[in-house]
Amino acid sequence: MYTLQRFMQPDELQAKGLHEFDAWAANFGDTRTELELQPSGSYKPVTRFCEFVNVADLMAMYRSVADVVLKDDLRQYVRLPTIKGGKRKIIVAQSGAPFKAYQKVLAGRIKAIENRSGRPQKGDDILLSVITDGRHSAIDLRFVDPMMGNEECNKLNLLIENVYSIWRDTSGNRYTDPETGRPYPLPGAVQMIFSDLGTENAIETRGFSAYVWIREQLIEMGIPADQIAFMQHYKKNSAKQRLFNDLNQGRKRILIGSTPTMGTGVNAQQRLKALHHLDVPWIPSDIEQREGRIERQGNQNDEIELYGYATSGSMDATNWQMLERKARFINMAMSGDRSIRRIEDVGSNVNQFALAKALASGDDRLMRKAGLDAEVARLERLRDAHIDDQYNIRRTIKRTADAIIDGSSLIAKLEADIARRVLPRHDEVLFDCGGTMVTDRKAAGERILRQAFELRLHGGRARQLLGTVNGIDVELSGYEAVDDDGERGIRTSVAALHHGERNAFEVSDRTRWTTALGRLESSILNLDADLAAVQADLEANERRLPAFEARLGQEFPDAALLEDKLRELAELEADLATTKGEFEPGNDEDATLAPPFGNESAVPQAA
Repeated sequence: MYTLQRFMQPDELQAKGLHEFDAWAANFGDTRTELELQPSGSYKPVTRFCEFVNVADLMAMYRSVADVVLKDDLRQYVRLPTIKGGKRKIIVAQSGAPFKAYQKVLAGRIKAIENRSGRPQKGDDILLSVITDGRHSAIDLRFVDPMMGNEECNKLNLLIENVYSIWRDTSGNRYTDPETGRPYPLPGAVQMIFSDLGTENAIETRGFSAYVWIREQLIEMGIPADQIAFMQHYKKNSAKQRLFNDLNQGRKRILIGSTPTMGTGVNAQQRLKALHHLDVPWIPSDIEQREGRIERQGNQNDEIELYGYATSGSMDATNWQMLERKARFINMAMSGDRSIRRIEDVGSNVNQFALAKALASGDDRLMRKAGLDAEVARLERLRDAHIDDQYNIRRTIKRTADAIIDGSSLIAKLEADIARRVLPRHDEVLFDCGGTMVTDRKAAGERILRQAFELRLHGGRARQLLGTVNGIDVELSGYEAVDDDGERGIRTSVAALHHGERNAFEVSDRTRWTTALGRLESSILNLDADLAAVQADLEANERRLPAFEARLGQEFPDAALLEDKLRELAELEADLATTKGEFEPGNDEDATLAPPFGNESAVPQAA
């Protein structure tokens, strides 16, 4: 998504009634009570400020200061590659016994933190460390225990196998220099690997680096070492530009980096075939920035591949679902879809105890609940849009019925105006003023201006009938007004008294007689066009009224589905609320763990 934005000025904010944050929050923020997983493993209702409401109005305000161009809009104007399979593919690694054992350790640490009294002291274990260790362990257990062996089927090794397979299959792909139009000497497509965790620095803090492991394994598989690069090694702009040239020309074919170092400003898309997410970012904008490197104008691949990696039993899958749902809602809101009435705050963090406990639980009911929440939110949004549509239909029916009545009445009046209208020869006018008929055009125009001059000269506000022009009454009006110099005086206007476009106009000392008479004649002559326009509007309203009446009172088509989903969600929440937590006191059947994670006193620290 792209925006062209200017800052809203203070007077604009005041004009919208947003003098302070509380006023803004009252209009566009809302709290919500949901069941959240507690450190004990049970669930209880928690109320949080976590949603935007009145999103349509909020986005209308945003669009008053920003021009929004979505990626789908961009495709109409520039060539972007298509995504294989139509969307990002999530590759799931099955968790083994060591990973499940480590989840028990995480749960024990959470329990100890919950039972601790007072504020944590320096060196004490904290929830952020638990969450960080849980995210690292989902990649590779060597992050939390460097003495662990290599698990061949974890998601880190699945990524390596996939990267090598794509490297091998695309080694013969040819690309063209866009400046010269000639083929590049070197063949081969390029891949990017994103991970904010497990950089080279992790060796010092955790004893293991995903970056280094990826490079070593790919080299062992047969990929030349000089084709693999770490983005963090290129800090200066000149060095980055040399790296981008190497990627576009095929000298480098695999680039590994993080969102901060590789998420923006990387123009190396010419050969970019595949992009891999080893970890799961927190917010949709990180995904947007990452995938913006490959889904980009100038990519010579007609089809690209996007991959995300997850470990079963971890929060990876749930986080991917949350990111996709938030990104979809944001995209619909930005596109101007007024059916979007609520949207989750993408920057809000779930309860830390809940997140940490979920990392350690692997409870598949959480996955089901996330899916049901998304489906219910979608159906409720459609239901709200249906209710709004019914309200708009009722308003439209009343407005259309009133317009039909008014149109029929106006047609009769216009027909009467046309019936009394007299059309003289083109070089004459029929100006009847007080029983005197003036047919000379100049004399008629000057007489109108003279009457207006006398009214301004004598002062006072008045309305008087000048006579009839071509059978239609003409009225002269006087009114008080202030001129450009601040002087108060009398101004005059002339109008033809018919039911079409009256076109009242001001006459002054500078008005010519041809202008005054010409505007009156034109207004009278256009009565036929006025009548035709009103008749066309009446016919259109009579055609559209039955269609709106047929839609009035229709039931929401997915009402039964919504009811089923709400019932299923309520049953699941009741099950979560009443089921004894896995780590509640007395539930110790799984307390005995095999090494190396059986000793809960060995607490890995967060980087």
